[in-house]
Amino acid sequence: MKKIYLITHGEATHGVNKRVGGWFDSSLTEKGLEQARLVKKKLVDSGAIDDITKVYSSDLKRCQQTSNEIFSGTQLPIVFDSRLREMSFGKHEGMDQDEHNKLIVPASPTGDRENHRICEGAESRGELFTRVESFIQDVYEKSDSSIAVVTHGFSASFVIAAFQKLKLDSSGYVSYRFEQGKYTVLVEDYLFKNRTLAYLNV
Repeated sequence: MKKIYLITHGEATHGVNKRVGGWFDSSLTEKGLEQARLVKKKLVDSGAIDDITKVYSSDLKRCQQTSNEIFSGTQLPIVFDSRLREMSFGKHEGMDQDEHNKLIVPASPTGDRENHRICEGAESRGELFTRVESFIQDVYEKSDSSIAVVTHGFSASFVIAAFQKLKLDSSGYVSYRFEQGKYTVLVEDYLFKNRTLAYLNV
């Protein structure tokens, strides 16, 4: 079976300081680094670390720190790819979270959700889906072995959606909840080619 080991970064300074994340280039806190070390221990203890042949990570600092902390000493190559970044929040990145919450315009439950922009300059869900999908097509589809993907809490949902070949118009509703210090396993079986969300938050 070919797998994606999907990992989201741990606690970061923007969250602690109540700032909007997105492409705002915050760092992991000490707790976030400890959460990365916990993921490493789980991967080692389960033997999953030996199944991974290459690591792909968002190029934002908090994901770089996460991937370096988890895979240090393994000799696994780490490739930093901007397509794995979090959704961009445009002019609101780094803004006080409470101020952001007052200004955002939530998507309609029945409207054109995939093209909706929550604030000025933000990416739409459809744009996020399209760039993550291009990563899956360029990297995962051309790989014959298991990989690890280190990304962000919201964009990770779109990794699952693209992996399972959901359509663009589904992107307006896709959402999974990821826990820090844990990882998720996506599995493609070689016989039937089914694509399964096998384990969420291990």
